Amino acid sequence: MADPHDDDAALAWAGDEKPVAAASAKPVVEPPSRVELVETSPTGKPQMPAALLITYGILAGACLIYTIGWVVSVQRYNATVVTSPEPLNAFMFGLGEILAMLAPALWFVASLLLTRGRKPVIRLLALLIGLVIVLPWPFVLGVWQ
Repeated sequence: MADPHDDDAALAWAGDEKPVAAASAKPVVEPPSRVELVETSPTGKPQMPAALLITYGILAGACLIYTIGWVVSVQRYNATVVTSPEPLNAFMFGLGEILAMLAPALWFVASLLLTRGRKPVIRLLALLIGLVIVLPWPFVLGVWQ
């Protein structure tokens, strides 16, 4: 039996070979400073600055608005123009419409994937060029109304 006056006896189970001492607790690890939390992630890679992340979100929203503009333009065009009765022409025209509607999202994803690991300025430049290229001109100019 354990000594009734032994304070460490409460920290041991019957059958333990040696009692667990309260003094053998794990050392206290101080949390990293605020600067370390901002600069690196737990994996050790540098984190993206908040302003850059917000800019990517704004550009993604612009691409979403462009996609909506293309959908509206295609719907207006289909309501006013009769397509060709030839099956190949009709198929190619439909494919072109689908690709036009998907172009802003495809450009955004492609520019993010193809500029991975490069400077943020290069990625932002690719996204801004895409905003000019995939602009829904029929919607902007009011064609097919």
